[in-house]
Amino acid sequence: MPASHWIPPSAGYLKINCDASWSRDLKKGWGGIILRNDRGHLVDGRRFRISSSSAFLAKASVLREACLFAKALNLSSLCIENDNVQLISLCVSELVPPWEPLAIISDIRLLASDLKLSFCWTPREGNEAAHWIASSQASSLGLK
Repeated sequence: MPASHWIPPSAGYLKINCDASWSRDLKKGWGGIILRNDRGHLVDGRRFRISSSSAFLAKASVLREACLFAKALNLSSLCIENDNVQLISLCVSELVPPWEPLAIISDIRLLASDLKLSFCWTPREGNEAAHWIASSQASSLGLK
């Protein structure tokens, strides 16, 4: 049975959670990335504006940003979690992704290989902090 809350990484490791909020009408949204240690303490994070033609591409863009975030902080051997099972499956698979997310997934796979990143699916409850970061600004602007 999957966990219903955030699960910390192993002792001495860090974990990134990321999520996106997106508006179909505006084709815009917000991304949220949160980096925590094995005690659940916030180490770093960011919220940023995104433009995307779909909710799936918005989530993929945020996952790529999480990889770039790890690279900018010179982190490796890190787990990145997201609550979209299809996205996580595409990132860990060797299959050719569909055309629309191909470039983003290819970037994610390359960064993951270079930085020794791993990807894990987590239920929405395990991704609440990143979801809150992405959604808090969105709700004030009428984004869902």
